[in-house]
Amino acid sequence: MEINQKKSSSTLGNTLRLLNFFNMNEPEFTLSELAEKLGVGHSTIHRLTMTLMQEGFLARDLVTKKFRLGSSILAVEKTILSYYDICQISHPVLEKLVQETGEAAHVSILKGHKVVYLQKIDSPNYAHLLSHEGKENPIHATNTGLVILAYRCQSEIEEVIAEGLSPYTSHTIKHPQQFKERLTKIRKEGYSYSKDELHLGFSSIAAPVKSSSGKVTYAVSIAGPSSRITPYRVQELSKAVMDAADELAIRNYGNKRAMKI
Repeated sequence: MEINQKKSSSTLGNTLRLLNFFNMNEPEFTLSELAEKLGVGHSTIHRLTMTLMQEGFLARDLVTKKFRLGSSILAVEKTILSYYDICQISHPVLEKLVQETGEAAHVSILKGHKVVYLQKIDSPNYAHLLSHEGKENPIHATNTGLVILAYRCQSEIEEVIAEGLSPYTSHTIKHPQQFKERLTKIRKEGYSYSKDELHLGFSSIAAPVKSSSGKVTYAVSIAGPSSRITPYRVQELSKAVMDAADELAIRNYGNKRAMKI
């Protein structure tokens, strides 16, 4: 009985680890690559992938033979995101923000040292933004991550710095002191503006959603082409984003306490 329980636990652990290998930077893997990453033999990886395919959590390209996440993941992701109280009330706030600015709007939260987009409303002005609900991005190169981190304790800030401020473009802040100064500026101004820091050609503005005690769990942001979100429009656009964040704070913190990742 105990042996079967250990085997079941090991299988579950391997399954969850396998699913976590897939991300936006590495969306596909061969069977051999998955076996190597998981550190298991061919029979084990074959059994795991076949089970996940049968349940819709993995799909396999018929030409390349590579595995990718299946449609069942999307259903689970949507269900999880819908449990956040803020997602029940943020849609009209984001819709209004999109109408006012003409840019895509997001609500985000931190998950470890990553930013997760909980909700997104697309812009009527098409822009190929690499964001979607459930997508994770690095804190230090993402405005929503910066405005949440700016209100966290010093030890958490130091942890992010210690993990490395990897450059995504030539505009990404890479030096710890400059990074700390950026967070100080955010606390002073109440918003963050970035240009080409995560993706060249795209800019964003974000503001914190503050509780009555000043705690920040969520952030609101707009993002779009740098040709539209220009330095000349920052004052106008940042006010719209901060107003949206304030409205969301009023709506959210009148409800029961929101879930955390």
